[in-house]
Amino acid sequence: METLVLSSFGLLSLVALVVKKFTNPGLDTANDAINKSETETLETKYKKLQWKFFSAYFLALLGDWLQGPYVYQLYLHYGFAEHTIALLFLAGFGSSSTFGTFTGPFADKFGRKKMTLVFCVLYAICCGIKFSPNFWVLLSGRLLGGVSTSLLFSVFESWYVAQHLEQKLPKEWMSKTFATSTFANGLLAILAGVVANYLAENLGFGPTAPFALAIPCFILCFFIVLLTWSENYGNPNIQLWQSYKEGAQLIWNNRPIFWIGLVQSIVESSMYIFVFLWTPVMLISSDDDSTVPLGMIFSCFMVCIMIGSSLFSTLMSKNWTPGETLQSAATIFAICTGFCTYTAHPKATNSKRNGSFMAFLLLETSIGLYFPSIGVLRSQLIPESHRATVTNWFRVPMNIITCATLLAVNHPSVAADKRSIFATCTGLLITGVVIASKFNNFVSQQKKVK
Repeated sequence: METLVLSSFGLLSLVALVVKKFTNPGLDTANDAINKSETETLETKYKKLQWKFFSAYFLALLGDWLQGPYVYQLYLHYGFAEHTIALLFLAGFGSSSTFGTFTGPFADKFGRKKMTLVFCVLYAICCGIKFSPNFWVLLSGRLLGGVSTSLLFSVFESWYVAQHLEQKLPKEWMSKTFATSTFANGLLAILAGVVANYLAENLGFGPTAPFALAIPCFILCFFIVLLTWSENYGNPNIQLWQSYKEGAQLIWNNRPIFWIGLVQSIVESSMYIFVFLWTPVMLISSDDDSTVPLGMIFSCFMVCIMIGSSLFSTLMSKNWTPGETLQSAATIFAICTGFCTYTAHPKATNSKRNGSFMAFLLLETSIGLYFPSIGVLRSQLIPESHRATVTNWFRVPMNIITCATLLAVNHPSVAADKRSIFATCTGLLITGVVIASKFNNFVSQQKKVK
């Protein structure tokens, strides 16, 4: 297994470099519509804004990714059974779907910068809690982690989009920022996977080490945001409950936003279910769990995300729409989970486990294609006044689906055989593909009318 993982990492890294070298999304397409005398000024403003955004956002992502490979393993290290681990994961997603949902209206009303600072504090505390083997203490950490995750995937993007529009930068350039974010996200996750693997397995610190390293990332992110970001709001004068209600009405009354929200909920719920599943699937048929290089497997996944983000840039330069790349991502994801309904057998041979690993690599590539696609679509469709609120509303059905699936893991037959969960994800993703197709047909018809 280790040989396959290391060779895959080397080959995928080479592919990522080649794809990136021949990918040139650039800013030229947008520059055609801009007076040449203004181009240099706009590009300077754009690069300064990107630096402010990326310097903080990438630290937040690094801190988040450092935890990724070893959350499940940490709970095993403390001696918890799989159904107990599922409950801990469930608590995080449940927290995100309840308490975390209100972070959107708070960000729109009180400011995205303030809520980003709150994120840094909460996630640092969450990492510190991981050093306790007590179930109830760890449970409180999962609750804080759920809120933190909601903030991570809403306030950073909302702050950037607001600043981009406020500085009157071309909207077309947002796709460049989102593609760069996803590619760099992969790089950071690779670094996190390698570092976490080294600290946990070679220095004798165990699975708590990556969480210790994540804390300084959030502290540094806090000070960068505090010192360099300016504040922006959605609608600071609106009442919180009214903002929450108007966000829901906006989704319900606007078909394109409603469809995109459904696709996001389906794809991301399947993604988070996969986060729980991949470790036990990779440990199948292994006589010694330590021989499975979880950190390096995680790094392979992140290289695939980089490849997917570069693929997005390439397809956009070929005049694909974000809706089309979104549909393609959901289709590939569905194919991969469908394949795993065959390979993820509880008594799988090493060859089937290796087949699951290869399917996981393609699955992660589809996720790399998905994130910039959904980011661009959200920036185009969601009004600035309710951006964080609507984005967090999208996460409600996502967390409900994820929680329901993790609850099912407590059933002995489901816990013993993960194929039923993969089959459920496949059905959900096929539904997502159909909805994405419906969205793209609607957009095409609207263009013809215009």
